[in-house]
Amino acid sequence: MRAPFLVLFVFVIISFLVESAHSFSLHKRSADGGKSLVALGAHENRRAFLGSAAAIVGSSLAPSLAFAEEEADLTSQLFNEDGSLKEGVESEAKFRSVEFAWDGSADPSTDYFINIDGKDVSGSKPSSETSVKLSYDVPLKWKGPSDSGSNSDLYTDLTEESGDVKALTKITIYQAPGLVKQAQLEKATTIGIAEALKVLPDLKGLASADLVGGRVRTVGSNKQKMFDFDLAIAPKTCGESKDNLGLGFCPFESIYLLTGTVMNDKLYVFALECDKDQWKRTNSDLRKVRSTFSVSA
Repeated sequence: MRAPFLVLFVFVIISFLVESAHSFSLHKRSADGGKSLVALGAHENRRAFLGSAAAIVGSSLAPSLAFAEEEADLTSQLFNEDGSLKEGVESEAKFRSVEFAWDGSADPSTDYFINIDGKDVSGSKPSSETSVKLSYDVPLKWKGPSDSGSNSDLYTDLTEESGDVKALTKITIYQAPGLVKQAQLEKATTIGIAEALKVLPDLKGLASADLVGGRVRTVGSNKQKMFDFDLAIAPKTCGESKDNLGLGFCPFESIYLLTGTVMNDKLYVFALECDKDQWKRTNSDLRKVRSTFSVSA
């Protein structure tokens, strides 16, 4: 049953990619405000496509998320992580770690603990006995949080001659208030990603975002489950653009790579934000950064 399902799924993805002629050209709303019947029909077709995908996600591995496991995923053998067909092997980038710690004994009913771009803005003071260690890696070729200088050029790609090309917009990590069970993440596609992850106020726009990908992975000797979600947001209206491909859709403008995990009944979330141009340039590195997010007691 699994093999036919994967073949059918791959066929649908290939058909969609060929029609779009763009590795990440999923689009959302009518470019002329909904007046064009062609655009409206295309919009409904896209909604139907996403609806079908959501139905597959919701039914295949319920109550767990219906996201393909790495080991036996036929799709990952045929496609790159950005949706394009595989053509070769990419070289591995060198990374450095961004690490910090929070008090693991803090009252879970209090406010959020927040770290933005490697700087703790929550005021949490970890103790040596109860601290929770969090970390993620960024490529050495980017200006990192530990480098000198202002935050205005943070994540600038140092290999670019112009010196002003940023790889991403922002990385936010937070511990949500209250007690949370893993089951809340397992039903995220049912109750909504934003609600399941208890997103911060400045991430509330994710409530209206499209879910374009996701999976569940297991990391570490303790087999910690990490729930990955790929979300994207498009404007309600947009002008003519080569990215529209004449289909009447607005291209996604903001992409979010999220990961949620629960440890000791506390929810920890990694949120990486980038725009469509940053995604086109560095999507492979961005996914690798997200995959390095770690939480340990």
